[in-house]
Amino acid sequence: MKAVVHPEIDDVAVADVFAALADPIRLGILLALADVTEIDKARCGNFTELASPSLLSYHFAKLREAGITRMRIEGTVRYLSLRREEFGARFPGLLESAIETARRDASIPRVSTLD
Repeated sequence: MKAVVHPEIDDVAVADVFAALADPIRLGILLALADVTEIDKARCGNFTELASPSLLSYHFAKLREAGITRMRIEGTVRYLSLRREEFGARFPGLLESAIETARRDASIPRVSTLD
């Protein structure tokens, strides 16, 4: 299996972050991850309400490459999480602002449940 590469947070450009957050599906993923309290609930396979698996892979990669998420692989399962602390140190308030704004936008697709 191909190794997953995460950018160093200091190498993340704010323009790349804004580009990654400019897509409704990626905002839907962000909203779902913002509410996850147990990492085992954030399996990549739990987001299929938003798009097909191949399209989701593309969106997961865009979020990871922009430094917003981290992916952990255990066997055949991939888990997603937000890089809240690191991201907040690099761009204070940006992630939380994006989450709160997306929550108020009814046009952003939602995942009904991550379980």
